[in-house]
Amino acid sequence: MQLYESLTSASLTGPTFLTIGNFDGLHRGHRALIAAMCAAARTEGATCGLVTFYPHPRTVLRPDQPVSCLSSLDERLALFAETGLDFVVVHPFTQATAQTEAEDFLHLLHAHLGLRRLWVGPDFALGRGRKGTTAFLAAQGAGMGIQVEVVPEFAWEGQVIRSSRIRRLVEMGHVEWAATWLGRFYGLTGLVVRGSRRGHSIGFPTANLAVAAGRVIPANGVYATWAWVEGRRYMAVTNVGLRPTVNGTHRTVEAHVMDFDGDLYGRSLRLEFVARLRDEMRFPGLDALRAQIARDRDRAAALLAREPVVPAEPRFEEVPHTADWAIRVRGKTQAELYANAAMAMAILQGAADVDGPTVTTFVEVEGIDRETLLVNWLNRLLWEAETQQLTPSSFWIESISDERLTALVTGRRGRSEMAHIKAVTFSGLEVTPPARDGDDWRAQVVFDT
Repeated sequence: MQLYESLTSASLTGPTFLTIGNFDGLHRGHRALIAAMCAAARTEGATCGLVTFYPHPRTVLRPDQPVSCLSSLDERLALFAETGLDFVVVHPFTQATAQTEAEDFLHLLHAHLGLRRLWVGPDFALGRGRKGTTAFLAAQGAGMGIQVEVVPEFAWEGQVIRSSRIRRLVEMGHVEWAATWLGRFYGLTGLVVRGSRRGHSIGFPTANLAVAAGRVIPANGVYATWAWVEGRRYMAVTNVGLRPTVNGTHRTVEAHVMDFDGDLYGRSLRLEFVARLRDEMRFPGLDALRAQIARDRDRAAALLAREPVVPAEPRFEEVPHTADWAIRVRGKTQAELYANAAMAMAILQGAADVDGPTVTTFVEVEGIDRETLLVNWLNRLLWEAETQQLTPSSFWIESISDERLTALVTGRRGRSEMAHIKAVTFSGLEVTPPARDGDDWRAQVVFDT
């Protein structure tokens, strides 16, 4: 992938297919747009490229309003390199850039990049005062032989994916939801700096991560994380917050890296946030804190030992039904199928919008067969929501058979403003095991709303 430091440093003759934007986090929607553009470019013998801006335009236009991002410029460039793009232009965003008229910017793209087709989303706008809407650019571009391709908003499992919403999810501590929409675990990279060394004194040494200003940091709490050190991956349990038990005065990101033997100070460390374990809390003393950290470590190790992955394909789809909601769910195993059915129900009820205290509960359910077990499992989660005000969002199936299921369920206290499901019905219910090796487990579920 060729990198250009400005539009004027490039001299491509085209034909070029191009997209423009900040692409913070390079989420699934961004990747889908780039993949479609590159596929079309390959078919038509064109070059495919991307223009982004640095610094972020809002830091120039509204310097009094801090900007938090999901990814640094270096991280975005590394992600761009994975997509098949032929080139990327990082154009300096200055006051002069902000004052450039849309038609003048279009002429720059045509002159320096050989632009023939511009791929953008429906709300895209370019140039001074955002004058260059898709309709404006299409009209201006027609006389220059430039076509504007407007790509619909990208949805994943019925949810429209936007960087702004993913930033909000991370800030709320919903790292599982953020990973699903990003297409990978959310990560922070920084140097390990010296802290107070209190972790050493209680038997749990921690790496204190120096995070660059402007990065989105997950909500205060404790997380199961992967720690990457010089290309090697380790299990870790990470605390984000003020450390109230020891009267901390500033926010830190501290990771206890399991099974690591060595000095991390001054070294680069990357943390990938896999699951939220609990809220940050104050303990009566160091002994109570030490005991809780041991429990956090053991739980994080148990979760990470399962090698959790971000789904590569949607786990469910809504299907037409004469009344209420109906979904089809898939999973590689019976346990994954039942967890995915619960996740689908959580998504339909807006669980990602609930920002109350984190709650974890152990659930045991029985049924006379697979179908009854699935209905009883989902209805038990609805009961938890109705009676305990628990909106579940993470589901770890501990054991499962056709007649019995045990699971660890994590969620938030509170309810969303979306329509609530009243019950799971037996109407149209199906649970189908794989017909042959390599097939998925599948189910159809109808909800009474």
